[in-house]
Amino acid sequence: MRFPPGKLPEIVDAYDRDGVYFAAIRLKRADKDRVFELGISMRSYSALRRMFGMRPFDQMSRVPQRYFFVPKYSKRDDPERCIGTVRLEQGKDGRNFDVEMPKTLIAHLLWFHEMETLEPAAHLQSWPPNEG
Repeated sequence: MRFPPGKLPEIVDAYDRDGVYFAAIRLKRADKDRVFELGISMRSYSALRRMFGMRPFDQMSRVPQRYFFVPKYSKRDDPERCIGTVRLEQGKDGRNFDVEMPKTLIAHLLWFHEMETLEPAAHLQSWPPNEG
């Protein structure tokens, strides 16, 4: 179970469009729930793709994994090789993992985490989440 419930930004996807890289970040605040598109560097994109490749739980399960940014990180001398903590969840299973990612990506994810409302991100392209 995540702590605090509903506060952690969910990293939904990382993709490129015409050579420009993006991350889709889901954020819930109060009764509002949106997925925001954030422009990221190629290194951030690569870090997120590696993260999405992690399969610590039942690989045969049809239950999708979900990835949440935990506001815990460590700095390194090389700003491209910091360590951020991500919570992976699959059904009732969940565990925190350290993931190497650029400092700029960690800073963006911290910005989302610290938002009390969705207003600071209103300038970003966003859409309602697909609950499936």
